[in-house]
Amino acid sequence: MNRRDAMQRVAYLMGGALSAPTMIAMLEGCKSNTATEAATSFALSTDYKGLVAEIAEIIIPKTTTPGAKEAGVGPFVEMMLKDCYKPSQQDHFVKGLDALEEESKKANGGKKFLESTPAQQTALLKKFEMMSNEEAKKIETAKKVLDAETGLAKENKGKAETPPTPFFKLMKELTLLGYFTSEIGCKQALAYVEVPGKYEGCVKMNPGQKAWALS
Repeated sequence: MNRRDAMQRVAYLMGGALSAPTMIAMLEGCKSNTATEAATSFALSTDYKGLVAEIAEIIIPKTTTPGAKEAGVGPFVEMMLKDCYKPSQQDHFVKGLDALEEESKKANGGKKFLESTPAQQTALLKKFEMMSNEEAKKIETAKKVLDAETGLAKENKGKAETPPTPFFKLMKELTLLGYFTSEIGCKQALAYVEVPGKYEGCVKMNPGQKAWALS
């Protein structure tokens, strides 16, 4: 699966466009070995490694096919953050994990996220998804300015740095990207042909059939 196909698949699953940092990370690839020390030294704590893996598993749980944990999505998310994102985005993501833990303690009698019940965990993630959506809307609004002549909003083409992607939006993007580009995701969650035959631009899909993996 090439990068452009991977982005198209994840954008489809997200129900819209990918965030700018993810688009840049996918198109430009990971940093070289000469990347800044701040980026190369990034690492999640042991607790947060487990937290990220559990969030990914809630997003893509094990059913008749393996879940995100079996596909190694947790380590994938950390690798992508370390190799493909700026320190500002890395810090924003960790602050999101901090906020999730704090909110869990407030809402669930002092329990951390991993100590909470599945129902409590799901409720928290839904709340953070709503918060991320609101944050994303504010970012889009900030990108626009009013035209002095028409009074209509137009794109702000200044050179201001792109704001970090909201925590849960990035978590969801990387979870879907990691899962559906993994061997498990391609071969078990999707319909996969190891040695494809001729190209067919239009293929009939049967009811209940898995989507085809892009190779």
